[in-house]
Amino acid sequence: MTRKWLLGLALAWIGALPVQAASLALTIDGVRSNDGEVLIGVYDTADGFKSAIDSSATKSALLPQAWRIVGASLRAKTGSQSIVFTQLPPGRYAVIAFHDANDNGLLDANALGIPVEAYGFSNNAQGFMGAPSFDAAAVDVGSGDKSISITLIYPVLPSIQDKADLDAVGK
Repeated sequence: MTRKWLLGLALAWIGALPVQAASLALTIDGVRSNDGEVLIGVYDTADGFKSAIDSSATKSALLPQAWRIVGASLRAKTGSQSIVFTQLPPGRYAVIAFHDANDNGLLDANALGIPVEAYGFSNNAQGFMGAPSFDAAAVDVGSGDKSISITLIYPVLPSIQDKADLDAVGK
């Protein structure tokens, strides 16, 4: 009986220990203007990451989302900007960031769904004909602090001459 009681006490003590948490320091590089804000989302599951890409950034970036574990908004500042997310339990996390230059709270996209504002992913991951996978963007956060950076990708918009050439082809 005493042995079971001691075992129970030991398990209760172990369960009462705080879960180790770490910080994820994130630097966003390549912000090209002071216009708008830089929006950031951190995801801990492939499904959450995919949901963010499939629907949220272009439709509800600033609204609460069950699949995002933490989000942040920073006023845009040319160059690099940094933020630290604290108290993250050990695990795998993927980060999405974009420069909402027109300050409408969304990642604007064209009719084909292609972003027209700057964006980036942790590990500077890039997909082929779309966003990267969670696994490509995921970073491991253990019990110690982690630092990562994301370099924003600014889409190349067609010039006035490109648009004129496309219009001429369509006639």
